[in-house]
Amino acid sequence: MRLALVINRSAGGFRRFPPAATVAAIRDAFLDRGHQVELRMIGRRDLPACFAALSVRKDLDAVVVGGGDGTILSAVGNGLGRERPLGILPLGTLNLFARDIGLTLDPIDAARAVACAGTAAIDLAEVDGRPFAIWASLGMHPWIVRRRDHLQRRRLHKMTAMAIAALRGLIHFPQIDVTLTLDRGDPRRVRTPMLFISNNAWRDEPPPLSRRSLDTGQLEVHIATCSGRLSLLWLAVETMLGRWRTSRRLQTFSASEVHVASPRRRLMLSLDGEVAVMPTPLLFRVRPRALNILVPGRGH
Repeated sequence: MRLALVINRSAGGFRRFPPAATVAAIRDAFLDRGHQVELRMIGRRDLPACFAALSVRKDLDAVVVGGGDGTILSAVGNGLGRERPLGILPLGTLNLFARDIGLTLDPIDAARAVACAGTAAIDLAEVDGRPFAIWASLGMHPWIVRRRDHLQRRRLHKMTAMAIAALRGLIHFPQIDVTLTLDRGDPRRVRTPMLFISNNAWRDEPPPLSRRSLDTGQLEVHIATCSGRLSLLWLAVETMLGRWRTSRRLQTFSASEVHVASPRRRLMLSLDGEVAVMPTPLLFRVRPRALNILVPGRGH
């Protein structure tokens, strides 16, 4: 195949893997399988324009992207994975999407697997037409992520910044008041510190979570029913132990469409770990099998 290989040179994985040698080995993994490779190694700010340009190229059979879940979100948001398949390489911190499709978290071994992978059509979620691949969150989580990103710009390590931001979030304890309507059913008024909407259901396991399936056409809605900090801490403990699904501190629902209304004109949310501020109301829904992905073990 004729491939464009785009590597996010700012990806967090390069703290664990030497950039030059890793990228060379990734490129060689595709060349060894007989693919033609057009390599680009660019910074985070240049990714959206690069992805948008590649999405309209007619001379490519696939685009392979190396980075974290935010890099994949940028690729999907700029049109990749529609007319031709998108391959991913785990070069981020959590690499949730890579876990979902069964990739090894070693980027060179993952490149060897993607180089001989087949195409699978999976679900793509969206909020008001803005696509996301994995999950969206409202309430305390985007509040924490925004402050984590601010601390990272002061050169703190990502996990250290996340821990400090989470502690500040627990002290501040931001909550949201929203009205949820699932599949045009009865409205449900909710006051919660955390609301999560995932594209397909998570497995019952400790974090980092992976999804049971990628093509059920369903969203899974999780509402934290915690009214105070101690209750939220207990939910965090239950989550780390993999008991979150049976927790009385968490309500879970499935729907193909979720309408979120709020007295606020705008809400902050996190899409696959990237913070956005969007006008309300918000409409979440699924585009069944709208995303074409290179998945090891799948036939063309």
